[in-house]
Amino acid sequence: MSSPTRRAWGLRMPRLRGSTAARVQSYLWVNVVGIWFSVLLLVLLRFVIGPSDSLRRDVLTLAIGGTAYGVALVLARRGRLAVAAGTAVGATWFVAFALTWTTPFLTPVALLVLHIPSLVLTDAFRPRTRRTLLPTSVLLTGALVMLGESRREGQAVHEPPSPMSEVLVGVFTVLVAAIIVVGIRDAVARLARQRRELEESRARLAVASIEARRAIERDLHDGAQQRLTALAVDIGRLGRVIEKDPVRARELAHGLQPQLEAAIRELRDLAHGIYPTVLAEQGLAGALSAAARRTRLPCLVDVDGVQRYPRDVEAAVYFCCLEAMQNADRHSGGSLIRVTVAETGAPTAPTLTFTVTDDGCGFDVDDRPDAHGLTGMRDRGQSAHGVVTIRSAPGAGTTVEGRFPRDGR
Repeated sequence: MSSPTRRAWGLRMPRLRGSTAARVQSYLWVNVVGIWFSVLLLVLLRFVIGPSDSLRRDVLTLAIGGTAYGVALVLARRGRLAVAAGTAVGATWFVAFALTWTTPFLTPVALLVLHIPSLVLTDAFRPRTRRTLLPTSVLLTGALVMLGESRREGQAVHEPPSPMSEVLVGVFTVLVAAIIVVGIRDAVARLARQRRELEESRARLAVASIEARRAIERDLHDGAQQRLTALAVDIGRLGRVIEKDPVRARELAHGLQPQLEAAIRELRDLAHGIYPTVLAEQGLAGALSAAARRTRLPCLVDVDGVQRYPRDVEAAVYFCCLEAMQNADRHSGGSLIRVTVAETGAPTAPTLTFTVTDDGCGFDVDDRPDAHGLTGMRDRGQSAHGVVTIRSAPGAGTTVEGRFPRDGR
């Protein structure tokens, strides 16, 4: 059992920390334990108050919900985070409406249950799904209240509430409200952390920009500038001996071309590191295909049908993919690297996405949050108004994903 779940039994509420995957798994653990604990309480209550059709239906409802949450937890552990979150949302909505139908006096609890996914699970979905989830939850709130009111009078006639009804509502309200408070606290903490990471990223980018300019200055001084200086000296010597010693002048002239070609080559290599020529001329398809030919491991590149994007976006995608490809090639120990670049969203507001995966040994991302390469990819993504995420686990390979909206939003 994970540490957040263990703390859930104590006086301190669990903290849904870490990556999105870790937080979703912690949330699912807490709910699996909480739901099955509630099932146990209701079964014990049945022995206290006697047989009750509504109580039996509540137990069945919670058992179905707890089983669905267990399936979602298994999916989350296998890396299928969006499917796991979708399963949990569906289970939550089912439990809310089923409880309201079978036991209308639990409508206040069901209302709280209905909004838990909006607080805790939204990060596991893509932005379009998030935008759909929130208004759907609002609409379902009205439907749930209507259902509860329509069922209340009929339920009171057929099965009057027991003296324990108020106690049940109070206990379950406290339990669900505690989960919501944890979710709100976690959301506030994540916003603060994201703001701090953004400020740190801007500071790192400023330092990296200064260091990059110094590196360019050093490379120019030690490379092309030295060759051009030597070339100027030889041209001066050529001018002095061209009439006095033609043989010597021809030797000097023959030596000028190799020096000039070497200087051009060094300048071209330097420019390639700033903004690759092949990227400017052929786009991401040509640049990534050329990079794939330089890896030791087989590398498959799929960049079909992608239009041209602003230079900063293409450069960020290229260098993030290049870093991920080099990491996979050097450290994964796998047998294949896959690079996919595609467009999603409406034609009027497309989003450029990339995915780099390998089938290597993987690693624990939470143990290396500040690794230079990983931090550099995230910083490059933020500099182009994009988001870069890294998913990996020991023995499960590594996936680097990025999303870059054309309009920067």
